[in-house]
Amino acid sequence: MTRLPARPAPSPQRGMTLIEMMISMLLGLIVVGGVVGIFIANSETHRRTDDLARIQENARVAMQLIGRSMREAGGNPCGLPPDRGLIFLSTELKEGNWWLGGKDFKEALKGYMSGDQFPASGSAVSSDAVITVSGNLFVKTVTADDPPSGAMKIPSRAGLANHDILFACSTTMGRGVVFKTSGITGAGTNWSVNRTDSFDGLVKNLSATTLGKLNAEGWFVGDNGRGGSSLFRAFIGDNGQPEEIAADVTRMRITYLLPNADQYVPANQIDADDWTKVIAAYIELTLSRSAGNQATIERTVGLTVNLRNRFNPKKSDPP
Repeated sequence: MTRLPARPAPSPQRGMTLIEMMISMLLGLIVVGGVVGIFIANSETHRRTDDLARIQENARVAMQLIGRSMREAGGNPCGLPPDRGLIFLSTELKEGNWWLGGKDFKEALKGYMSGDQFPASGSAVSSDAVITVSGNLFVKTVTADDPPSGAMKIPSRAGLANHDILFACSTTMGRGVVFKTSGITGAGTNWSVNRTDSFDGLVKNLSATTLGKLNAEGWFVGDNGRGGSSLFRAFIGDNGQPEEIAADVTRMRITYLLPNADQYVPANQIDADDWTKVIAAYIELTLSRSAGNQATIERTVGLTVNLRNRFNPKKSDPP
């Protein structure tokens, strides 16, 4: 009878020693720590990239809007130049209202310095500010007029409302009147725009050929109520509630160029009678955004604006 060879007795199973377990845990912690570090670094990079993108977008929007506003300053349906005695304010309007552009549109563009009382906000500003006024919004052709106090007929009232401030001009007389309408009535393609007061005390028998809506904007940097500052725009008829245009704007600097001048100068170097002569402006915005534990991101951007409604040689390059 053949005997099977005896199997060797199995060796007793052994577990991990305490030292082996501690080494394994240490290696695991090193790997996890590296992964967490990479994740945190990527998160911070993404946050800074996102913050920088927000700053750049805010700067782009702000420059586009304020640049367009300044280019249009002084514009009107007749193309009348300011400060030539051709633009009048109707008697029911108070000359001191910031959104009227001053007598004869002399203040259709006017700058302010840091610390000045800014009429569009009702308080002092912490950085440069500017007011722009034009009459080129929602322009309508007047199909018939019955001066001195009759209604002006227009084919559409789109964009116009009762008691709006309008700019009426006569291309035949080369005169314009800023006035407040007492009402707009009609239907279809036949609308009547009524004068609050007769124009006869200003321009005898002025028969309007074109109407435009007055557009006034006051640009300034102010507290946004969130622990920071923003660029704001005040409107005509906004009841003291300016609109926030761009966040993170901490400073605005605006300099102006006069004809035949060699350099741009701040607002306090422009005489009151010279605002109608300004032919260009250089706008500089400083934007700042906190990025958590990282250093604050700050960028400064600039834009040169040539004013369209000036009858002078243009010189556009900033110093």
